[in-house]
Amino acid sequence: MVFGCLKLGMWQWHKAEQKQAITLALAEGKLNVVELVTDGKLDENGIEALHTRAVKLTGHYLPAYFFFLDNQVEQGQAGFHVLTPFLLSDQRTVILVNRGWVVGFSDHQQLPVIKTTVGEQTVAGMLWHQKKTGFQLGHTDEHWNKVQQVIDFEYLQKHLPYPLVPHAILKLDPDVAQDGFMRHWDVPAGQVEKHLSYAYQWFGFALASILIGVYQMLEKRQ
Repeated sequence: MVFGCLKLGMWQWHKAEQKQAITLALAEGKLNVVELVTDGKLDENGIEALHTRAVKLTGHYLPAYFFFLDNQVEQGQAGFHVLTPFLLSDQRTVILVNRGWVVGFSDHQQLPVIKTTVGEQTVAGMLWHQKKTGFQLGHTDEHWNKVQQVIDFEYLQKHLPYPLVPHAILKLDPDVAQDGFMRHWDVPAGQVEKHLSYAYQWFGFALASILIGVYQMLEKRQ
């Protein structure tokens, strides 16, 4: 019981740390922007080191391979995130860019019309290390799907003509007007405090379990 409560408490504690790191990164990141230039060898360790850092990329979008990430809610309204592969200027490396949220239609078969600028440009945003794929029912279709339930990097790599940087997503800066949609990457007020309060509760349960266990042992000895 103590082990379980401590584990749950640490889980909530780490979630609070992650959201606090996002808040600090958004507040301070623009003062220390990293210009990301790769040689086609940027691995997962490199992405982890740049997690939540503000970066700039130069290259161009691959609009033929954009997709909608389904089941994204913004201010209580259902919609999609628009994700588009971005080919860096080295012409050998692709990074996935989350361009923001768009509203969906009541008819889920109808999709928004998305326009993408063709040509070289520089984009900026927060680099995110996407560690988990997420849960989905069934297997992903073999053909390219415009609407996807999760971000599956293995599936994306099978269809892209260039190497994809593993588990990396650039969350487009809200100040970038071109090719962007609604973007609220900041943590809602009170989220950090909420996770900390949950952590303290679990730590309290762990302490209570220890005290109850000690009391029971003493009672049996008597």
